[in-house]
Amino acid sequence: MGIDLYWDDEAQTVLLLEINGPWRWEELRRTLATVHKLTAQADPEVGALIDVRKGLFLSAGTLFSADGLANARSLLTLGTDEPGPVVVVGTNPLVRSVYEAFAKLDGAMRSRVRFADTLDEAREVMAAWLAERRE
Repeated sequence: MGIDLYWDDEAQTVLLLEINGPWRWEELRRTLATVHKLTAQADPEVGALIDVRKGLFLSAGTLFSADGLANARSLLTLGTDEPGPVVVVGTNPLVRSVYEAFAKLDGAMRSRVRFADTLDEAREVMAAWLAERRE
């Protein structure tokens, strides 16, 4: 399996989803549904780090085929109905640009998802974000 999900901290306030190698769209959708379920039931609020540096490689050809657009839609809408914040680590520039273009049209997308280049940066962004939201 190319997707792993576990708690990133002892307090169980941050999930870490790592995409490490070959994966299938159905596997990604199932894992994202689990993230949604865990964050929806959380009190206090739970955030999610999604590390795609080692295994999410989408080219323009993949994204702009009929199947690619349908599958990528689940990634592009990530965070629109999630109760907790999401920080995506290591997104390729194409995916990030497409996401940001859609986020300009839908403020909910922008308010739930942020990006980071490294896992350490993502942890810092998430810690500050959760602290801000709890104030």
